[in-house]
Amino acid sequence: MKSLILAFQFLTVFPIKKDMEPVPEELSGSMAWFPLVGAAQGLILVASDYLLSRLLPPGIVAGALVLILVLTNGGLHLDGFSDTVDGLAGGRTKEDRLRIMRDSSAGAIGVAFLIILILLKYLAIENIEQGARGPALFVFPAVGRWAMVPMAYMSKYARAEGGLGAAFTGISRPTLIKATVIVAALSALALGAFSLILIAVLWAVIYGFSRLFKRKLGGVTGDVFGFQSEIAEVLFLIMVLGLTNILGTAE
Repeated sequence: MKSLILAFQFLTVFPIKKDMEPVPEELSGSMAWFPLVGAAQGLILVASDYLLSRLLPPGIVAGALVLILVLTNGGLHLDGFSDTVDGLAGGRTKEDRLRIMRDSSAGAIGVAFLIILILLKYLAIENIEQGARGPALFVFPAVGRWAMVPMAYMSKYARAEGGLGAAFTGISRPTLIKATVIVAALSALALGAFSLILIAVLWAVIYGFSRLFKRKLGGVTGDVFGFQSEIAEVLFLIMVLGLTNILGTAE
């Protein structure tokens, strides 16, 4: 129960027992429950979509859903996405990239990519057919939270001085397996067995990014975890949209 509470505490703005002082092993173990935290955020999106769709046009609803998801975690992952893009684009060495990523100010290219990311997420949500929309809204935040888990398993922490993200790297295999089983079960139950193919594709993407960040940064940071979460979310939505369009055309 403590590890589940830690996962909610770290990933969301919900006021859940703030007086906990976990050790690094407890933080890394909490990653097993990251997909469940995402599923809880997904349920909020499904409920919001049900209510708002009766009052507002689809485009406004899709924008509101993107905003609601951001509000549930305080924009934590979007900030990491922007900082990571800035670091990769602006640094010539590992040290330069890590220094840029630590800078609290946002660079132009990070902001530009952030706008593109949000736009893609908005358009994907708006255009997913009604029958798949609810299940996709439920699953994609879970997939985004899960994506950080295999990256943590595959990677080491990039900064020599450590940091909060260091507690989440080098997780155990049981933690990885538990998180992956949870997200696979949620995805298969909500969207069907075909969605497991999408999880497998994302695993390959995560592996590729893990190799990239090892080369560019020497490992990962908390910002990189946020970057990976956002990439997984938008890719999953786009793949669901593409597959539902293909299946709809075939019919």
